[in-house]
Amino acid sequence: MSNLSLHFAQNFNHKLDCEYFTSIRPQRDIYQIGKKMDIYCQNHFLKKATIISIKTLTLAELDDWTAFLDAGMNRLKLTALLKTFYPEAESLLFNVLLLKTC
Repeated sequence: MSNLSLHFAQNFNHKLDCEYFTSIRPQRDIYQIGKKMDIYCQNHFLKKATIISIKTLTLAELDDWTAFLDAGMNRLKLTALLKTFYPEAESLLFNVLLLKTC
């Protein structure tokens, strides 16, 4: 069975260089604690990681702390960016995935 994969367009905040990093994604059942993920940035394989924690929130619940940690920008800028990635963002639940490099 192959690993799931997460694809990043950019290495915001250089988070993908760290042992622990976050990713904010629309909620999906495939995101489960303990799942191994292949991490790609601009279609280049970077590393393998394991989901070690998941927090679920709406865009309205996104705070500056989480936004700065995840993308190096305040919640208003990150919310606007997420709306460009996911036009239906206002009606979505998001998972904040905490991953650890394998």
